[in-house]
Formats: sequence, structure tokens, C-alpha cells
Amino acid sequence: MTGFAAGVDGVTFDSSGARLLGAFYRGAGQAPRPTAVLLHGVPGVEKHLDVAYRLRDRGWNCLCFHPRGSWGSGGTYSMGGLVDDTRAAVDWTLAQPSVDPDRLALIGASLGGHTVLLHGAADPRVRALVALCPVVDPQAFDFPRQMAEDFAGMLRGVSGEDLLVQWRRLEDLGGHLGALAHRPLLLVTADRDELFPPSHYTAFAAALPGIDWRRHPGGDHAFSACRPWLVEAVTAWLAAHLGG
Repeated sequence: MTGFAAGVDGVTFDSSGARLLGAFYRGAGQAPRPTAVLLHGVPGVEKHLDVAYRLRDRGWNCLCFHPRGSWGSGGTYSMGGLVDDTRAAVDWTLAQPSVDPDRLALIGASLGGHTVLLHGAADPRVRALVALCPVVDPQAFDFPRQMAEDFAGMLRGVSGEDLLVQWRRLEDLGGHLGALAHRPLLLVTADRDELFPPSHYTAFAAALPGIDWRRHPGGDHAFSACRPWLVEAVTAWLAAHLGG
């Protein structure tokens, strides 16, 4: 078997003609390794890279990437294109010799969590899903116009109005509950989340009896004051389900 040393590599891959940037955190050990693909939210100020480093310390690989139009990736930012970008990220990841194709997980936060659940419901190559304060029903959130304008200033090719239009077109995850019911799924939320309070998840969690729902009583949307708890909750759950 081939041995791999721990490290991190800057990587690029294409999605719908756009060049996406990412970082591939390589876990040490014999190949192939369990691997996660990590998605941040919009615009991606909090990227949850402490999760990537802890996974690497556990011997996992982790690809963190930036969707089109964000943080140096090419193309125009598109909420509707996030699933295509995630599919391209999964394709790239599974082509790496250090990756075990039978132990692939997706981790996503906020809008990235929505994408993880949407893509994961349809892609049998993904064996476990982790959603951190995800968007479940986009229409239940009144996206503030000023927030949209602020986000647009950090993204490529979109205005605040464009983001509001894109938001209104996002799918409610209620139509994918049947597919998600058969997937190992960790839902992590924060009781002081200023965007999506626990009530945002009540019906979703009740419809998925196999879900593992963890809540932090003092956490906000970015888990700012409880990072060690979040990192341990996510990485320990993944190790329990996919090894490493």
C-alpha cells in the first residue's frame, strides 16, 4: 500500500467552465483515506478550516473549495450553481489516489449546508452528510437587503438584488426528505443563531428519525464562541461512521 504524508496543497478544477480554487488537506497514513469535502456559506467569511485541520490530524483528507465567483474562483457567483460546483468538487476528490471512494463525506455550513443536503440526497457516492446551521427552507428567512448588498461586495459578478433573486429560487429541502432518510446525517445547530433559530429545524428533524441533531446552547450562526466543541462534534461523528 502507498503511504501519504500530512500536508496541504493548493488545487484547481473546473465547474461549468469556471476555474475553482481550493485546498486539499492530506491525511497521513496508508492509502486510501477517508475524505471530506467542505463547503462554506455565502459569502464565505467563516470557512471552518479548523475542521479541515482536525480531520487531517485524524488521518482524513479534506478538500475545502470556493464556489464560482467567490474568494478567487473564476466565473460569476451563483447560488443555483452551487450543486454543480459541488459535483465538480466530488468528481475531483474521487479522482485522487489517496481517497477511499467508499468513505466520502460532505460537510457544509449555512447555504453550504443546504447544498450538502441537496447534493447528498441525490449522489450515492457520498456516504455521510454533516450540515452546520444549514438553510432548510429558504423562504422562511427574510433575506435583509443590506446583508445582500454587503455580501455582493465580496462576490464576483452579482449585485445585492441578484442575490435576493437567486435566494428566492432556492429549493425547500422538504422535497428531498425521502432520500435523506437513508443517509447518515449529522445536523449541528446553535441556539443563539441570529439567522436560523432552532425552530427552523424542528419539522425537518422530526421527519428524519435517524438524524443525529446536536445543539449548542451558546453558539451563534458561525459557532464563534464554541469552536472546540464544534470541531470535536463533527470530526468524532465522522470518524465513528467512516473510520479514521
